[in-house]
Amino acid sequence: MRWIVVFCTVNIVFAQNISEKDGTTEATFDYYSMPALSQLDDFDLCLRKPKSIYCIVDFELLEDETPLYKYIQNFSSLSYKNYKHSKLHRGVCGDKCGLNFTHVNFTDTLVGNLKKCFNETIHDKYGLQVNTLSLRYCKTQKDFIPVDSLDFVFGCILLLILLVNLGCTVYYFFWRPQNGKENRYILAFCVQKNWKALKYGGSAEGGIFKCFQAMRFYTMVMILGLHSMIFIGYGYTENPEFIENSYDDFFKSLLFNARVIVQIFFVMGGFLMAYKMLLYAESHPFTLKTVPMAIVNRWLRLMPAVLVVMALAMTWVPHMGSGPMWDAVVKRERDLCRKNWWQLVILMPNLFPFENLCLPQAWYLGTDTQLFFVTLVVLLIIWKWPRFGAPVLSGVMIISLIIPFLQSYFMNLLPIRVSIFPESIRDIFGYNDTFYHAYVSAQGNWAGYHLGVLTAWFYHKAQTKKWDLGESWLLKVLFVISIPVAMGTVLMGWDLHHREASAFEAAVFNALNQNFFALAICVFVIGYFYRCNRIYVGAVEWGPLQPLGRLSYCAMLLHATVLRTYGGQMRRSFYATDYTAIMLFCGIVCSTYLLSLPLHLFVEAPACQIQKILFGSRRQKKHEENNTVTVKPGISNVSVSTVSTHI
Repeated sequence: MRWIVVFCTVNIVFAQNISEKDGTTEATFDYYSMPALSQLDDFDLCLRKPKSIYCIVDFELLEDETPLYKYIQNFSSLSYKNYKHSKLHRGVCGDKCGLNFTHVNFTDTLVGNLKKCFNETIHDKYGLQVNTLSLRYCKTQKDFIPVDSLDFVFGCILLLILLVNLGCTVYYFFWRPQNGKENRYILAFCVQKNWKALKYGGSAEGGIFKCFQAMRFYTMVMILGLHSMIFIGYGYTENPEFIENSYDDFFKSLLFNARVIVQIFFVMGGFLMAYKMLLYAESHPFTLKTVPMAIVNRWLRLMPAVLVVMALAMTWVPHMGSGPMWDAVVKRERDLCRKNWWQLVILMPNLFPFENLCLPQAWYLGTDTQLFFVTLVVLLIIWKWPRFGAPVLSGVMIISLIIPFLQSYFMNLLPIRVSIFPESIRDIFGYNDTFYHAYVSAQGNWAGYHLGVLTAWFYHKAQTKKWDLGESWLLKVLFVISIPVAMGTVLMGWDLHHREASAFEAAVFNALNQNFFALAICVFVIGYFYRCNRIYVGAVEWGPLQPLGRLSYCAMLLHATVLRTYGGQMRRSFYATDYTAIMLFCGIVCSTYLLSLPLHLFVEAPACQIQKILFGSRRQKKHEENNTVTVKPGISNVSVSTVSTHI
């Protein structure tokens, strides 16, 4: 019996020792046991020496059976919220690896030396090895982008635009006609007039669509918040765990589903487009000839600001700074714009690979243009055969929901919320089928746009039938809960970053999530028109929000360039905290809107006025002045001319 007791005691002690040893082994590996995901050597300190080079490289670790690599592999397997920590990113000074400017032109030698250098460093410190190394580029002290003929051509055009605006402004200020017969072309470039229009819009009160200006601003600010987080996720962040932990943080996780906020733009675009066409059709022929005319009118309205921002990106912005990431984010956009500018000119950027787009933030314009065209055809049908209006609009609504469901199910797409995962941000959403087919595609946003069309159809009918919906208790209740419901849709799928959704669950999520949000916004719009709640109405009619909303189109075009130039000039890795993230966000918002002001006053506003002069006739102008829509007392009248169909 004694030997049995001894044997059991020895086994228990041995098992405890093994357990303690295993626990100690596991405990030695934590987040900081892994090699740093990204690092930047000091750029300026490196290039102080005339013969130094600074290289940007990415490399993959060699897969092996070491405990540390197994830990890295296991940690990276939860790809919905974690980076791939076996793929490392470095900005390295060539001196560390015995390299100088003479190696720049010898790519094979340079790559070999860098791989050997990193292999020794990684192996000595972590016991790991480098498998493959990809060299992005190397920079020297004398490295710069030369000014070429295209730079000079656009510089002259930009100077001409500035001189025309200043000349017309001075002329109007000193030699203003006393008889009230001002030259409309001179007035189009008059900064005083455009400034006044920016502050007050089409009328002193801004019309009943004042809420849309505030909604544009709120939406743009929230999008800038999301893009600021994406900027931190893409850049050489010293503590990438800030992004990875953000998926577990309740408030930060809201930003990663803030992409549903874009549905506000689609709802407004669908509403304004449909409402304008319904009013237009009451007194003008609405035939197939109207379709190409409307598309040309839209192109002329949107394109001037796009061309200026695109030209700046491909000419003078790349000369405005330097840095370790300058070539990766600023020069890269220059090269893409010079190659793929035509994709934007035809307003179809969303049909091409996202990672190769010039001004990728302008994908919205392509999606909105395609939905604009489809809706024109639908409105033409229901105007020609009014009795089929409700069935046709209902059928389109059903189709717009079924298509993204079937596409998501059969293509096995991820839930859209999950498509914004860390490694996808690193790849600028390249090779991300969910982002391309569900997020930026026309079919993925059709339902939200069409809900705006249905809202316009309903509101136009309510005005025609003189329904007094302002006294409806049901509308008042729906109006109050519309904002909580919209916020609730942002929370939907909060747990999807921690588990794998089935194909059916992902399809249902992609078909309904953002469209619940769009529906809540439609209810809010109708409730606002009938002023069902003073608090909500006041929140979107506050005076300063009106001009900021009118600047939102320019802000949308410019904000990515602002982020790119900021990131390209960063000399060291960015250490992210809540405070630095908030400061980055505030700085980007202020910088973007400050830069949007001259773009609006000197380009967008004059182009809009010239378009009205060229396409408007006196007869149409007289009709727009007289044919106002009578609405409930307390709501300003609105003419067709106050309706805009862009962001």
